[in-house]
Amino acid sequence: MKKKWTIFIFACIFSIFFLQKPVQAEELSPEYQEGYVQKGDGCYYVVSWCKGYEENDNRSIYGEFCFPDSYQEGETYPVVIFCHQNMGSHKSFKNPGWLQDLAAQGYIGYCFDFSGGTEAPNCLSTDLDYEESTDETQVANLNALISFVKDQPFCDSENIYLLGGSRGGKDVALAAPSHNEDIAGIILLYAALADETLMEKSTGYTGDALLIHGLNDQAVPYTASIEALETLYNESNSELLLLSGKKAVHSFDGVQPDLKAIAVDKVLEFLDRHIELSKNTK
Repeated sequence: MKKKWTIFIFACIFSIFFLQKPVQAEELSPEYQEGYVQKGDGCYYVVSWCKGYEENDNRSIYGEFCFPDSYQEGETYPVVIFCHQNMGSHKSFKNPGWLQDLAAQGYIGYCFDFSGGTEAPNCLSTDLDYEESTDETQVANLNALISFVKDQPFCDSENIYLLGGSRGGKDVALAAPSHNEDIAGIILLYAALADETLMEKSTGYTGDALLIHGLNDQAVPYTASIEALETLYNESNSELLLLSGKKAVHSFDGVQPDLKAIAVDKVLEFLDRHIELSKNTK
């Protein structure tokens, strides 16, 4: 009898951890369904799935637009697409307050889950498992999202920006060269570019870039951002902000509010400068 119970318990554990299937969009709870609205601090979030784009093999991507409370229908706004790190999600930039901070200054943000960007059930973009997610599939996600954002009536198509942290920063760097006409600038936070091959694949972007990195980053050395600035972005008005201190670690914005505030101010300065330039060239 004891042996039978042992087999039964093992079978239950196996089914939970190894046979778990990704949650399908139609099976999700109401707060993840298209059009669901959630109030934030000075902003509000609206669920908006990106679907049906051939450049992404028609995969469905879960995401949320973050609108400032001052949003007025019929007006257009600059949009920042936030790209999360490995094992992150749409919440990665939502919880530390990045989207709220930018919304307070009149920007619309879009946060999303890369297809297979983390393990189920934390990833809502479930057309791929985590093991199937690659640089190529994540860049394909970004290609579709840029088209998706441009299609929105509230988007100022001349002011679309990509912001990515760690692996998300790497994905931004890899995608950017194919979108010189589509994006106004890129922002790389502690981007995972410590690889010569990745540097080579990221060449060709001609716009401006802002790189931010902590000097105490043990996961991706800050020298990777120095090399990226010198190798990839030296022909543009790009810049690098290095943050000092013991807490200037990888993903510092999630653990150190003071450093995150410095980074947000620098990002807003970068965005505001480009918005002003776009106004002067119209």
